[in-house]
Amino acid sequence: MTTPEHARCRECRVLNEPGALFCGRCGASLAGPPYRGARPRGRRVTAAGAAMGFALFLILLATAFTLGVIVYRTVKPGDTVDALPTVLGTVASTSTTAAGGSSGNSGSTSSTVAATLVRPGTASASSVLKATSTINYGATNVLDGDLTTAWNEGAEGPGVGEWIRFAVSEPAVLARIEIANGYQKDEERFQGNARVKSLRLEYSNGATQLIDLLDTEAYQSVTTVRTPTEWLKLTIMSVYPDYVWEDAALSEVRMFAVAGQ
Repeated sequence: MTTPEHARCRECRVLNEPGALFCGRCGASLAGPPYRGARPRGRRVTAAGAAMGFALFLILLATAFTLGVIVYRTVKPGDTVDALPTVLGTVASTSTTAAGGSSGNSGSTSSTVAATLVRPGTASASSVLKATSTINYGATNVLDGDLTTAWNEGAEGPGVGEWIRFAVSEPAVLARIEIANGYQKDEERFQGNARVKSLRLEYSNGATQLIDLLDTEAYQSVTTVRTPTEWLKLTIMSVYPDYVWEDAALSEVRMFAVAGQ
């Protein structure tokens, strides 16, 4: 049994405490007229609406990713093209053999030490640019006596840290090496591919030497460390910055051993 002091909600029919102005269950006014309209219902999610929401999410995600890439490329440091800007190495001198000349001429030298040409038994590299249907860029190209072929490294970036290694059949004391820098097939490729600015030479006994190359198509002669070695490794330390393609290249490498060692 109820008392007159308890007010019954005209919407949900629940009894409320005496003096209450709003229903404790549904919140309807206990003094006003009953609500006659349709009760509000929760929003129903349709398949089309869900698909549209997912599409908008993907668009926002793609936009955020694009903006992130733009910001990263704007603030990231540029590619290192000179790993040793304050360290000077042995500077190469231009050989008397011009580009396109005979690479087997052992008389081309800036050194007075009598030397003979050494033919490495093997040549390997840290990376090689992917070959095309007509051109390969393997390490042995620098030993074929042909300036129109080259070793092109295939790593990401301008090639800093990439290397080429030559092994000889028996230990030799090198008098010098001669290098044809860049890809000398033609002027477009020479200027377009990265040319080596400095190299680190490593010998099998642990000796090292830093050399600086010129940005020229002529053969360049470098006096080496006079130590017996079973192999010679050339690591790219820096490249000249004005290139189009990041594939650093060497067209020829000739090794000369001290005569009569």
